[in-house]
Amino acid sequence: MLAFATVANTDGSPTDSTVGPTDAGDDRSDMGGSPIDGVPGWTPFGTPQLVTGLRSDTDVVEDPALTFEELELYFVSPTGGLNDIWVSRRTVATDPWGPSTLVGELSSPQNDEDPEVSVDGLFMYFASDRGGDGRRGYVSQRRTRDTPWETPVRVDGLGSSTLDAAPALDRGQLILVFGSQRGSAAVAHLFLTTRNPGGPWQTPVEISALTSAWEDTDPALFADGRALLFASRRLTQGRAADLFQAARADTSAPFASSLAPIGELNSDSTEEDPWMSQNGRHVLFVSDRSGRKRIYEATR
Repeated sequence: MLAFATVANTDGSPTDSTVGPTDAGDDRSDMGGSPIDGVPGWTPFGTPQLVTGLRSDTDVVEDPALTFEELELYFVSPTGGLNDIWVSRRTVATDPWGPSTLVGELSSPQNDEDPEVSVDGLFMYFASDRGGDGRRGYVSQRRTRDTPWETPVRVDGLGSSTLDAAPALDRGQLILVFGSQRGSAAVAHLFLTTRNPGGPWQTPVEISALTSAWEDTDPALFADGRALLFASRRLTQGRAADLFQAARADTSAPFASSLAPIGELNSDSTEEDPWMSQNGRHVLFVSDRSGRKRIYEATR
């Protein structure tokens, strides 16, 4: 399931070139009946379409993440039974995707998944079990868009957990939301941490307003961190996941607990792993509606 949340920017992160949610429509019906002052709802997405050209038609592909201008598509696909991060490129955003290649500098002998590219395209957050103590958050950087990724290092400051996965950054790289299984929880839920520019990540806190009795994970931040999609299994009591949306008034406020599934993207199968453009108009997500996991996209 995908879920969606919004906030107004108060943390000093860049906002000058961001297209806010109001530019994508003024329909509050997708906000679960709880519009927030200054943050209107969004119009519905069109019919999801399969993203083609990524590896072969028989390969599983999941965990999509686009760069800001949508010319690099990072995704996860298994190699020899273990998940690796791959990339496809194109010259302009209307072109088809070129041949996919393994991102060797991000790969390890273990599972590497959930890539998240910063808006400037120079930082890559992802999850990996390469450390031998379960899935953890890692980050790599590159000096320019044309140079290789540097050796990944573990993300510090996230505290103790059974697993950490699916990291999602805001535009300013000052907010990090991720799925984590902590304490006595039997499944993963959403956690949020913040930092000052150039500073360390603070102790994560659970986004309790979005927590259900079932798995809630795969966040996707956009609109300068004022919006959030995520996947949840709450409607099926732990079976198939769907996409949801929620909202909050500003970055210091809690997310509203009133949620609505994004019906035009969901199906009777699982929908998860969303990525959203910063202007809120283009979404990629994973679904097994065809019988195996494939990447789909939709616009509004």
